[in-house]
Amino acid sequence: MRVGRRGGWALGLGLGLGLAMAPWVPACHRAFSCQQDAQCIFDGVIGRCEASGSCSFPDGECPTGRRYGEHAAAALVDECVEPLDGVTTMPVETDDECPPLVDSGPVVVTADGQVVEGLRITTMGTPGITVSGHSGVVIRNCEIHHQGGPGISFAAADDLTIDSVVVVHDRTEPGPHADANQVNITGTSSTGVQITRARVTRGASGIVLIATPGARLETIEGHDIRGPGPPASFIHLSSSSDVVIEDFSIINPLDTGRPDDLIEVNESSDVLIRDGLLDGHNSEFAYGVLFEQTRGQHSGGVVEDVDAIRMTAGAFSAFPAAYALVFRRTRVRENICEITSVPIEDCRKPVEGGGCTPGSDGRSWTGNTPVTGLLIEDSVFFDLCFSPVWPESSFLSCDGESATKPPGDCGLEEEDFQLRAPTVVQPCWEAG
Repeated sequence: MRVGRRGGWALGLGLGLGLAMAPWVPACHRAFSCQQDAQCIFDGVIGRCEASGSCSFPDGECPTGRRYGEHAAAALVDECVEPLDGVTTMPVETDDECPPLVDSGPVVVTADGQVVEGLRITTMGTPGITVSGHSGVVIRNCEIHHQGGPGISFAAADDLTIDSVVVVHDRTEPGPHADANQVNITGTSSTGVQITRARVTRGASGIVLIATPGARLETIEGHDIRGPGPPASFIHLSSSSDVVIEDFSIINPLDTGRPDDLIEVNESSDVLIRDGLLDGHNSEFAYGVLFEQTRGQHSGGVVEDVDAIRMTAGAFSAFPAAYALVFRRTRVRENICEITSVPIEDCRKPVEGGGCTPGSDGRSWTGNTPVTGLLIEDSVFFDLCFSPVWPESSFLSCDGESATKPPGDCGLEEEDFQLRAPTVVQPCWEAG
């Protein structure tokens, strides 16, 4: 598919060079000579500065996959880039393996297969990048600063790839944002979504996915989830079965963040959450990882190799109901006995002299009295101010009174351990 056609190309020179080009006019052709790829932009896509000194852009109808734009030299306008030495694709040739980002306003994707890359987007009130009704879109190597709306928003965007992005809400004052729409990345009604190497910071939520079955999230770094909710989560899934979340961390400063459940899995089956770190919670009623399912409609899920520290109401939970969950090699330490970092309005269990006792008394692995069939395997706790499991009847692995913390009970051991290191996303433009 050709993203640009005769009469439709427009170089984004106003973004990179502070210039403005007039529309293509056959009777008065204006050619632009480029020196670097960052000078060749169409609708958020960085083109390539060819050896001819003219800009080309992706086009699947050309043997080389590239076609000259409308401001190329007159003899090249709308022509396919010729192959070199008989090859059918042309390599990207640049002295800089990581070209500097080009400043940009909001981008709206207009075609299937469009690539949005190499931009530093700043937006107020509208999404930094919007994808709606287009498939196979790629967003990569972008930094997005947003307020008044989401950073990236997509809908009906099958086979979307988001890779190597930094998404930051620019409001820095402590506490919740104006509304729950201030999410870093949000998407709905899409299959085949892949989000890799993403850092999300200060959003009302980090990543919210609704009706995105089969999504894969890998190497996700989160900081300072602000709310308000719902969901006010680092990662929220709803109606999104068979999702994988792996290699992640979320670190919340207790005096600025206002998260609810850090990872919330709602009405979704067989979600795998592994290799992660959950650090910091200050809500009276919320969890590190929460599954909520309806009997007969959804079941199954695995949390493995995940550490949690500074949790309040609980670390790993199936509440009010979830089924056939496994918590494998999960570890919890140093939970919060009294919430003092932020005021809790209408606290149900206030502490004399200030502070609030967390809901569920801060038990780290929780179910609910109607729930059975949960399993804890090879898991560890240390320095908890409350008993680790409630209720014992929900867990197949319990064989004694959990309130006494017996060694080996409920698949748990009490021992000191060192937390896993946080996930770090290092985009090329920040290196060095």
